Amino acid sequence: MKGLLDWLSRSKKVYVDAKILNIHDPTPPRAAFVGYLVEGTDEHHEKSVEATETDDAEIEAILFAMEDLVGKFRRLVVVCNHESVVSEANRKSVKNPSPMLVKLRAMRDKNPSVRLEPLKTNPEHRFLTEYVNRVTEGTERG
Repeated sequence: MKGLLDWLSRSKKVYVDAKILNIHDPTPPRAAFVGYLVEGTDEHHEKSVEATETDDAEIEAILFAMEDLVGKFRRLVVVCNHESVVSEANRKSVKNPSPMLVKLRAMRDKNPSVRLEPLKTNPEHRFLTEYVNRVTEGTERG
């Protein structure tokens, strides 16, 4: 019974962030990175991804957190500072959604214990910036 109570109490807020280097450079490839931070813990993870558009990079960050954390906590509140992505993901229907948005909406529908919320200030931003700085040390950043 105690194990069940522990699991039921495990509800976490997760902050996600994404960064694309040299975003204004018209010639790909551009390096992209995503990460998440679980509030109230030291748990944060970052990785590089394939994304050339800001919306897709933010969706990659949300998917990364969901793939890693669904099942680990009873409920997740995924907080993203890209309000348009959150708004489109939460909307009942979207005209001409990108393939990444279709994937996010399907994952969200499959996992009703996950809620997406917008945020203006993001604590994961610092960890992702540090990660990007480490992996791109000695290369030009934009």
